[in-house]
Amino acid sequence: MTDLKPGFRTVLGNRQYLLWLASSNSASVGYSVYAISVVWLAYTATHSYAIVGVILFVEYAAYAGSFLIAPFADRVRNQRTIYLICYPLQAGAAVTIGLAATRGFLTLPLLAGLVILISVLWDLPWAASNAAPRLLLTPEELFAAGGVSGAIGGANSIAGYAVGGILILVVGAYGGMFLYAALLGIGAVLALGLRIHPEPSPETGFGQSFREGWRTIASGAGRPLLQLASVDAIQGFFASGTALFITLISITTFAISSTAYGVLFTIYIIGGVTAGLVLGWVNPRETAGIVMVGSLLASGITFAVVGVVPPALALVAVMWFLLGLFVTAYGDAKYAFLRGTVNPKQLGRVSSNMYLFPGISSAIGALVLGTLAGDLSPLQFGLLLGVGFLAAGVLANLLPAVKVLQY
Repeated sequence: MTDLKPGFRTVLGNRQYLLWLASSNSASVGYSVYAISVVWLAYTATHSYAIVGVILFVEYAAYAGSFLIAPFADRVRNQRTIYLICYPLQAGAAVTIGLAATRGFLTLPLLAGLVILISVLWDLPWAASNAAPRLLLTPEELFAAGGVSGAIGGANSIAGYAVGGILILVVGAYGGMFLYAALLGIGAVLALGLRIHPEPSPETGFGQSFREGWRTIASGAGRPLLQLASVDAIQGFFASGTALFITLISITTFAISSTAYGVLFTIYIIGGVTAGLVLGWVNPRETAGIVMVGSLLASGITFAVVGVVPPALALVAVMWFLLGLFVTAYGDAKYAFLRGTVNPKQLGRVSSNMYLFPGISSAIGALVLGTLAGDLSPLQFGLLLGVGFLAAGVLANLLPAVKVLQY
């Protein structure tokens, strides 16, 4: 490790961070399997893009509600408690989906209900995980930590998507639910050794801490977090279209649609891993806003041209690699900025409050885009997503507090 840049070297020497990373990534890899499986399961069970949109709607709507419980992530004495409670319960819900699918009693209401349960149970660990790097590391290490997390977790997520694609091809999408449950169990076991203490103020009640999170978002010269939230809301409306777009291209373009679906989803994640590594190496702390603006504009352009690429899997895969790169770069820069500027004691609730804006718009977007996907060609759908991301990028460039974000 002595040959690495200082940020990478100190991050890799932090044992608690690496243990947290192992636990978190075990669950995240499981979520990769779940994410690729549940969309395909919904489509193959109904052959309706609108139903896929409904499933994505209830998922994103549940995520948007994370702000209601996020203060617990900042107030718990040890984050380990959150993981040890939520991961096993999620595993039970995933197993129920798998059993219902294999035994023929999986209905749309049951699937939607279990997806909501899994999503709600994911909210609290997600909020805690947003705060954990800042509690364990210094601001100078955050982009490097993102690169390390992207490399380790991303490589595992690539494997997760690849395995999920293989399971879809060999045994069906329900197989991913059982693997998801197993990986959540591993994440819970690894969490046993965690010591992550948010150090909440004992005199601050839940209601007061809840309000403090919102006051933080509305504060600062030019209210930069509120301006960023407006960009997030537009980007979020179209972000849910990624899974729908991969499904649409796979079904309408390639003869073996399940193989194409697995390949494109996996390549998309590889692009995201690459983004994390590049940002971790460059460490653009003083130009985080520029990274957000550029990645949104690049995402819009790439979405717009995906539909005109010749229908060769290798060529389409290149475009999805670029989409993974640009879309992930926006998210990585945003969360690095939040972790570097927000008080660590408030980071869980502020991150979740910020997600409320794209969460609501993503849920609405899933319904709208799911309905449109059945009537549009890949070219038309890609142009629609491209216009949406370009609009978000243009707005981010016009808002004075966003493009100059730094920490």
